[in-house]
Amino acid sequence: MPLKPLGVISSSNQSGLILILTALSLSFIVVSFVIRVYIRVPTRLWKWDDNSFTAATVLAFVQSSLVFYEVHIGLGDRSIVERNDEAGNQIKKYYFANDFLYLAVLFCSKGAVGCLFLRLTRQLGHLRAIWIILGTCGAWFVLSILLISIGSSWTKAYHVPVIDMATKQFGRWLVVGITDALTEAIFVLMSVFLVHGLRMNMVQKGTVVSAFAVRLLTIPALAMRLYYLDPSTIPDNRSLALSLVVVCTQIQVGYGIMAASVTVLKPFMVVYEKPAGSTDYMSGGHTKQYGKHTMPSEHTGTSFQLKSMSGRPTDAADARAAGSTDPTQQYSGYNATATAHGHKKDDDSINSQDSRRMIIERKTDWSVRYEEAESQKSNASVVAGSV
Repeated sequence: MPLKPLGVISSSNQSGLILILTALSLSFIVVSFVIRVYIRVPTRLWKWDDNSFTAATVLAFVQSSLVFYEVHIGLGDRSIVERNDEAGNQIKKYYFANDFLYLAVLFCSKGAVGCLFLRLTRQLGHLRAIWIILGTCGAWFVLSILLISIGSSWTKAYHVPVIDMATKQFGRWLVVGITDALTEAIFVLMSVFLVHGLRMNMVQKGTVVSAFAVRLLTIPALAMRLYYLDPSTIPDNRSLALSLVVVCTQIQVGYGIMAASVTVLKPFMVVYEKPAGSTDYMSGGHTKQYGKHTMPSEHTGTSFQLKSMSGRPTDAADARAAGSTDPTQQYSGYNATATAHGHKKDDDSINSQDSRRMIIERKTDWSVRYEEAESQKSNASVVAGSV
């Protein structure tokens, strides 16, 4: 006796398509999470954006597992879904519950992007804009939950054939979808605002913006989901249309989480990671380092790499310590290294304490050698000549 296939793809049964796309989406999510853990944990850079991403991953895993179970009991099979028996009603209940998980996953993935912005800048104007965006995402999530739950139930959310309530339910999902797309566009605008006015070449700015702009590709999947939710789409086979809604949902969830992890990949990180050989990042605008150890030698990008001066000792007389201007007395001079960060606007953006890897670095290292011995010697010679 041949074994029953796990899924079938036909005009009356889309269970196979649902299984394939859900498994593919889940694999993308798992790979993205593993990459993020591999990059963040060894360097101890795990922050709130990573926590939010982890929450999105866990919720997506639960949501995908629920879809697998729904397919097991008959999701996608028109002959089962359109029945009003226990199996058909159970599928509709799980479908309704999955809507809430879908919204929760999207909210957490948006939170991961918003929290990433917080760790990339300390400028007050940026922080205000980011918190407004995060608040907007939170309001979107609460509004979406209320829209799909108030005056609705599992019998109305997945009703075959179409009834008037299905049209009203689609109107609610249309509002949810449009506001969802707007929040994704706001993230891209925020990335443009973040790099605007900073001293970076266009390639670097484009890299930063494109890393966030990849999330816009979730909008086509969202549009297709809304298209199949429309009761006027395939009205004679709503089971097929709603099965395709599940497929589009899984694509949007998987890609949305994967796009939230693009910003930890090397093409984006090389723009803001700490350059090799550079001095430690400092919270203040100016510091001094004393001793015979630094001088400007070469620079990489916008930061200067400092070389050793061990082969050039500094000898002078400590006239002030001895109470005399005799230039024959020996003492070691000192070097002062000052770091200038431009004006205050960029200083806040660069010197974030949340990470050793900044998104944008604009730093100039100045090495100033104070030749006090030479000055003292010159003054002593002038005095001796006058005498």
